Amino acid sequence: MIELKVQCDCGQKYKFDVDPINGQMPFTVACPVCGADGTEKANALLQQIPPEPAAQPLVPPVPVVAQPRLRISSSVPAASPASPPPLAPAPAVAPPPPIGALRSAPEAAGKKNRGQPSFGLGLLGGALGALVGTLIYFLIFKYTGFRIKLLAVGVGALAGWGAELLGRGEGSKELGGITAVFVLAGIIGAQYLVALGWWHEFSPAQIFNSAYTNSVMKAKEVVKAVPSGSDEEIRSYLAREQAKENAEAGEKPNPASITKEDIKEFREKSLPEFQELASGKMNRDQYNAKNGIDPTKLKSEEDSEEGTFKGIFLLLLLSKINLVSLCGAAGLAYKMSTNA
Repeated sequence: MIELKVQCDCGQKYKFDVDPINGQMPFTVACPVCGADGTEKANALLQQIPPEPAAQPLVPPVPVVAQPRLRISSSVPAASPASPPPLAPAPAVAPPPPIGALRSAPEAAGKKNRGQPSFGLGLLGGALGALVGTLIYFLIFKYTGFRIKLLAVGVGALAGWGAELLGRGEGSKELGGITAVFVLAGIIGAQYLVALGWWHEFSPAQIFNSAYTNSVMKAKEVVKAVPSGSDEEIRSYLAREQAKENAEAGEKPNPASITKEDIKEFREKSLPEFQELASGKMNRDQYNAKNGIDPTKLKSEEDSEEGTFKGIFLLLLLSKINLVSLCGAAGLAYKMSTNA
């Protein structure tokens, strides 16, 4: 018995056992897929097999017609029947990774899960962190006057954390440097705005500018207390004002202490001005002119005060404790954003 393997023109391979007679197929075979006759291919294969020396039988051989036993290969036929598909090359075996790569595998897997590093998103995170930290620093500094190193360092921590988080561990020195600049700009800007607000609040020019606003508020209170301008309303109002001035002595309002001359003077001099201010008939310029306030002089005083303020602020900015806090905040932002 000989095992023959035949490949059909359609690409299907099949094999079977055969006992050839005179080097020829004793039966016909066909492709199990397309049904094409494969006898000629089988005969050609038999011709290529060298004949074995025949043994001397004791009994003359009797030709026996064997039934074919087909065994179908499990390979899938190719798309084109004209040419059989090439055999796929054996997969190459990759060399084992170095020991260093095995040690860094958990770290690489963590970075892969976080996504690709991004310099642009890192900048955005650093800017947002510096903005939020600066806003918190400004509010605490302005309304409480509480300014210690930890406040500035907190701004640096928020900026560095934002750059590292949104940048997905980008960690370049450029990102760290820019984030540190964001922190310094935010802290110095917040300090400048707070100090400028304090300076203007107590400057002479600001006091003159707020005089008109305070007078308008006062006039509305007077008009509300003296709606008709009667003697009783004026006497009661003046008595309350007199009691406020003597509040430290524990005096109570005493309408009887208000004379007719006091009522007459208030009605003729003070009440008309209060009514004009409350109704808006007297604007700021008219009020300043009546009270001898020169706007040009005020502007000159403001410019002079602004220059003085900048010089004082520069001295405070360059103080040792402030420089230490600024360096600490910038250094922390750089370290966190570069994963140093």
